[in-house]
Amino acid sequence: MSDNNGFTLIELVMTLLLIGILAVYAAPKLDISFFRNTNFFLQAISSIRFAQKQAIASGCHVEINIALSNCSVSWSNPGDVNCPTDGDAIDNPASGNSNFCDGSTPSTNPTGGNFRFDSIGRPMDTSNNLLTAAQNIVIGDRTILVEAETGYTHEN
Repeated sequence: MSDNNGFTLIELVMTLLLIGILAVYAAPKLDISFFRNTNFFLQAISSIRFAQKQAIASGCHVEINIALSNCSVSWSNPGDVNCPTDGDAIDNPASGNSNFCDGSTPSTNPTGGNFRFDSIGRPMDTSNNLLTAAQNIVIGDRTILVEAETGYTHEN
């Protein structure tokens, strides 16, 4: 008598058929909004950190704007001849795109996501006043906190 190891072709086909039926049933029920929100949140944090580093490296003011499906970074230097033109977009070095949150959209519109960094990386409001309290950026049920004075960016 020979010793057979393994599965028969019928067993393999039936297993694949059952997996296919389960996948067809389960795939439409998969809610990917959690993953989109998380991706947008992480990209927003990265864009804030990039804006601060760009301000420090260039010695110029940089503005960050986090809105629904868009995280933009731009120069904010009215009247400073040693810095790039006020309002010019800064492209993401990884993608070359001006939208740092490209490809992800939160389920709710972010709030509190428009501010600036001065030439030494301190956060300011859009009127160029240094922040005296932390800047809260709310994206869905998560909050990004940008500390006053240091600009340290983290999840609250």
